[in-house]
Amino acid sequence: MEILLQVLIASVPAVIGFLAARSLARTRLFLRYGFLRAMLAPYGRVQIVIPSLEVAEFAVTSDGCQLTSRGPKNVLFVPMAEARAIAELTDLLRKVNRKATIELVVAGAQDPRMPTFSIGGPSVNSYSGGVLDAVFPDFAIEYPDEARARWGGMTFEALYGPTGELVRDHGFIFITRTPRHAPCIVLCGVFAFGSAMAVEALTTANRTSPLAVLFRSGEKGFVAVEGRVIGLDTVDVTVEVCRVLPAPRSDVPSGFRGEVSISHPEQ
Repeated sequence: MEILLQVLIASVPAVIGFLAARSLARTRLFLRYGFLRAMLAPYGRVQIVIPSLEVAEFAVTSDGCQLTSRGPKNVLFVPMAEARAIAELTDLLRKVNRKATIELVVAGAQDPRMPTFSIGGPSVNSYSGGVLDAVFPDFAIEYPDEARARWGGMTFEALYGPTGELVRDHGFIFITRTPRHAPCIVLCGVFAFGSAMAVEALTTANRTSPLAVLFRSGEKGFVAVEGRVIGLDTVDVTVEVCRVLPAPRSDVPSGFRGEVSISHPEQ
């Protein structure tokens, strides 16, 4: 009994140290992402509108034979870089608010009462396309005619390497509100790597960064980031532009459900 008591006494400092370290880590996390935590605090549910590519059928090889398969309608095809972005964004939102329910939805199924993060540009996400057309009409992605985007007098051009691989991309963050005045954030790029860069910029922001200041302002905003692409990875992601837009906020029109025609697609 005495030995057990000594063990318990000896373990007390370790337990206290563990709890203190955990509490300190949580405090630092809340301070760093306070701009997101404050925005999402009133809500118990958050939705991510995911991108998808329409693939009616695809070829598979079985026992040396080439076959055609038609998958279930809810088995979606998503660009790899944007799938990674969805995972990173989901992880961030769960860290910021562990009690919130994170829901993945397709365009047209989103709830305007919930905070909305929309991943991917118009060619893969019609909800993103509708928000950009309605609220940010000065922005345009010129893919596939060109590998670039334009906003105002600025041009954001993706670059290819000598063997045809993408080596530089640009990502964008658009901040507005849904028809029910919940936060609405669109994260996209010239290509899918740009979407991943936009999410990376969000996850690496700290409380003093221009991005955090923009979110805390509660205003309509625009952010552009750029970075290099090496193989399937994004590196050296930096913020190029971070602005509160001067005009009064124009929210997504009432009744908008994400089913819109797209005039300037993005991949």
